[in-house]
Amino acid sequence: MSKSSKAPILFSSAFDAKPKVLEKLGVFDVSLNIDTKLFPDPLLLENSDHAEMRAARSHFEQYFETVRTLVAASGENEKTKAWRSAYKLLKFPEVKGTCLGYGADSIAGSGVGHEMTQRLLATASEIVQLGIDDPDLFLAMGLFEEDFGPDLIGDMFTNVCFEQIMAFNLRVYESLRIKTKTFNIKLGNGKRYDAKFAENPCFPEADIPVILLPKDILQDLPLALDWAGVQEVSARNAEFRDNLNEDISKLWSKKTLESKSKLKAWALSGEGAFGNLLDMLHGQDGKPYDFAGDRLGEIIWRTIGERVSSDYPLKISKPKATSKEEMAKVVAKILEQYTFLIEKRNLWKDLYVDSKTIRLEQAAQRMFYSIAHSYCEANDLDISPEAYAGRGPVHFKFSSGFKKRILVEIKLSTNTRLVHGYEKQLALYDEAEKPFKSYFLILDVGKLRNKLKDVRFLEEQRKKKGLRTPEIVVVDGAYRKSASKA
Repeated sequence: MSKSSKAPILFSSAFDAKPKVLEKLGVFDVSLNIDTKLFPDPLLLENSDHAEMRAARSHFEQYFETVRTLVAASGENEKTKAWRSAYKLLKFPEVKGTCLGYGADSIAGSGVGHEMTQRLLATASEIVQLGIDDPDLFLAMGLFEEDFGPDLIGDMFTNVCFEQIMAFNLRVYESLRIKTKTFNIKLGNGKRYDAKFAENPCFPEADIPVILLPKDILQDLPLALDWAGVQEVSARNAEFRDNLNEDISKLWSKKTLESKSKLKAWALSGEGAFGNLLDMLHGQDGKPYDFAGDRLGEIIWRTIGERVSSDYPLKISKPKATSKEEMAKVVAKILEQYTFLIEKRNLWKDLYVDSKTIRLEQAAQRMFYSIAHSYCEANDLDISPEAYAGRGPVHFKFSSGFKKRILVEIKLSTNTRLVHGYEKQLALYDEAEKPFKSYFLILDVGKLRNKLKDVRFLEEQRKKKGLRTPEIVVVDGAYRKSASKA
């Protein structure tokens, strides 16, 4: 099976730890071979149920207060010892092992490089010169500094609060009675730690630890990057709104930030402006990720394949040859079963957080990937699905060297670019490595309207020209009321 074609391997499964015990301990059950797109949020630390994390918040503030003091003492002179010391403290290499972030086919990121460190330091110097003495200024930069993303905040946290993370893991591993080994880990500030963690069995040659984190400090987007959250706080603050000039007011009136450079210019225009930004940041109602609702579908897809293949086994005859026809039969069978499960066996429920909230499209795409993978594995087939860690279009291929592929693209009916998605898939037929067959699966969760008509029109036009055309499959994924409430 290819590197990108893999099912999530959970910590609980690999180390025989009961999920209920992890839940009681408040520990996130990470996927050991594919990063989960969640991030530790420093602004959630002080309200954590775990003493180690509450202590981490104080340490985080003290660390960045030291950096702020050094920046102020440097007088913007890059040749001073204070500047060099601040630079050293703002280097945050990626600490492997948390299994979180935007990694694709691995559980390792890249950390913060020289250029980004220089930019952070230069911007911090401007902010300090305004008279700002809040150490959270380094987090606030995430709202306007280009390339300042969730992974960077995660790297800041793991580097700065590593001692508290070690203490948390020591307590949890002892409670779980799981064997650990000593890892020598170097951080950005030059410190080295001999830390005890379990070893990740998915990458035995890489010598990677499994660094566990509590659920109550994890977010899908750290508060320091949550533009919409800051917007909501600012909307409740009349004095803040009155102080905005017209240009910046237009920026704040939108739910998405269109110009980081304009916001940066405003934020650095004076102590009052940046102070207001910090007030808005601290005024957010910070809550950890809703694991039960799982709006992003980051959690549910990890176990759905195993559950479905167990509860609804599907017998698929092994292909007699690695041919297009044999592959097509297998994929058609899996698509038929996927449709059956959603329409007749309540899998539609996994498309929703609740009766009013649909999970993101990528959740449906991952569900299909996981289900297809589990059926291929259960039937010991050479055919396997490939995807970018379960995201986006799914390609099927024979693992025994057959190069042709079948493409399955899944879109929710609510997607405003559904027709564009179909047009994009048509273009694949004209590329050098085109799929020999393609499916365009529409999950009808409402608001389909004229989009299906437009897609059907494109399909007919292409067929009239004698061109190959993706097969359109519409699956009824509508929310059903229970019989008692109907």
